[in-house]
Amino acid sequence: MNLYRLELRKIRLSVYLRAAAGICAALLSIGLMFLFIFQSEGVTGPGAAAEPYGSWNGLLALTAALAFSCFSVLSAALAARLIVGEYCGKYAVLLLCYPVKRTEMLAAKCMTVCVFTAACTCAGIVSAMGFLYAAAQILGIKPQLLEGNYPVTVLACSLLAGIMSSQAGLVSAAFGCRKRSKMAAIVCSLILVCCCANVIVISPEHIVWIMAAMAFLFTVTAGFICRFLAARIETMEV
Repeated sequence: MNLYRLELRKIRLSVYLRAAAGICAALLSIGLMFLFIFQSEGVTGPGAAAEPYGSWNGLLALTAALAFSCFSVLSAALAARLIVGEYCGKYAVLLLCYPVKRTEMLAAKCMTVCVFTAACTCAGIVSAMGFLYAAAQILGIKPQLLEGNYPVTVLACSLLAGIMSSQAGLVSAAFGCRKRSKMAAIVCSLILVCCCANVIVISPEHIVWIMAAMAFLFTVTAGFICRFLAARIETMEV
């Protein structure tokens, strides 16, 4: 617990919280725009579900894809600050002299990134979908509901998006360490977002299974990469 407190003291958490709040506000605004697009198109009946914004699953897929894109970059920025900036910066000598196992120190940094990113992503998606549902009821907009336990689907997708975003940040940080550049970590996260975000909206009716498969692949990939990173840090000379 002391290691996690130490990591939080190293950063200005309020800056990242404001960034997360800004992303959440953007999700709300864009989601409301999707509702108005659905209303303006005037598509009703079975054909409405074919449009991404014509069903609640489609709106959830679009929101999750946007949240994954934004929070992956935020996660990479935080990981670049905690991992790349310290292990590849001028304070690396001081960091490696701490009377703590290097793997434990790295694990604390990774866990800080994962918990922060996952919590913000979950909060962003849940709040956005709750706001959209309330707005739809007030405005009389009725996207199609493809399943009965939709709140469970929202919670599951929020958690999976949080896992994906946090793991994307760790993968980006490992790439940044290899290039010894914080900017390289940010660029890597942008590349991951461009390659993976569109997969979420391929099939809104199967969004949970799609995101579960993506989260599994991200977690396995991040696990292998972080293991190699830990081995490299263990052999770093003071």
